[in-house]
Amino acid sequence: MKRKILLITITVLIFASCNTSNSGVKFEKDGSFYFYAFVNDSIKGRFIFDTGADGLYLDSTFVKRHNSVIKSELDTASMRGAGATGYKQIFLIKDTVKVDVDNYTYNFTNSPILKLTDINGENIAGIIGNDFIKNQVLAIDNERLTLSIDTILKRENYESILPFEYTDGRIYLYVDLRTTENKTIKAKLLMDLGCSDAIILNSPYFKTISNNFLPKQIVDYTILYGGALGGNSNGGEFRAISLKLGDDLINNPIVSFSKDTLGAFSKTDYDGLLGNEILDRYNYAIDYRNQKLYLIKNAQSKRSFKSTLTGFYAMKTKDYATVMSIYYQSEAYKNGLQLGDTIVAINDKKVNDLTDKQFYNEQKDKGKKIKLTVLRKNKQSDISFVLKHLL
Repeated sequence: MKRKILLITITVLIFASCNTSNSGVKFEKDGSFYFYAFVNDSIKGRFIFDTGADGLYLDSTFVKRHNSVIKSELDTASMRGAGATGYKQIFLIKDTVKVDVDNYTYNFTNSPILKLTDINGENIAGIIGNDFIKNQVLAIDNERLTLSIDTILKRENYESILPFEYTDGRIYLYVDLRTTENKTIKAKLLMDLGCSDAIILNSPYFKTISNNFLPKQIVDYTILYGGALGGNSNGGEFRAISLKLGDDLINNPIVSFSKDTLGAFSKTDYDGLLGNEILDRYNYAIDYRNQKLYLIKNAQSKRSFKSTLTGFYAMKTKDYATVMSIYYQSEAYKNGLQLGDTIVAINDKKVNDLTDKQFYNEQKDKGKKIKLTVLRKNKQSDISFVLKHLL
């Protein structure tokens, strides 16, 4: 479980302007959408596009490296993130920040500065939200890995249409979630392209259904730095019978839930997030002006939902990997792995000798025996376990 969640709430308004073309923009996919953009004409950075956010949010390391984006005194605002924290004071860049993506040009003001490297790794410049699109149409092709922005929607390219609510720069959809054979619940979910999970239920909503609407098998976890503003996040997962999205029935999704008493998941006016484990199964277009979502299933729609295989997620940097989340029912945890541990080797291969792909490929095969060499409080130890799905 890699749960990258970038949902953030801010008390100031962020404005954007844009010029668009019909060309597509290539993106990378690692649970979230990543593309490259130029800031103020000459500074290149790797950004996340996130419908759980509104304007432009810049990483603190990126800003420190390219401090020319700050031309006048910084302002402040209060913000809370997805981790179990209350509101925190953050800095804002009041100056106009120009962002170019292919042939698209956007001018943002009042851009928050956040520490994003803790949850998105070293190569992150910032987050771009829904103001990127304004009243136009965003088309996502998850097979060709391209996005495009236009004023014209090609309806013949899609099979189904879902209305959505668009409030405070965010998109909300209504779904039916069948949690057990005899129980179905309705939920209002925020469409969040910054969320790699299928569904995450907020704490208050989960509490209302926890006594009567859940299956017997549930797993629990803790996430280190659960959001862009820090704070650990506690929650769990279960496998639902089905999710009804419009007329589509999606079988056996993995549903995550929050148990946080602070942070964005603790007090909300919606029930949870709809993330990329669901949305990746479609090519789709978001018509912001008319508040409609157009969908067509792609080849990924037949892919089954699989629970965690390792029982943890470790974010790799150059020389080591840090355990960012752990499941308490996993063999890895029962055999000694802890949240925040530093992994220096996997199966006797040094982490700093492996590419990111090689490191994660070591953790892929069900039934494979894993040996982690872990550094904790300057002491090194080995932890062994077998890969198996928890749900």
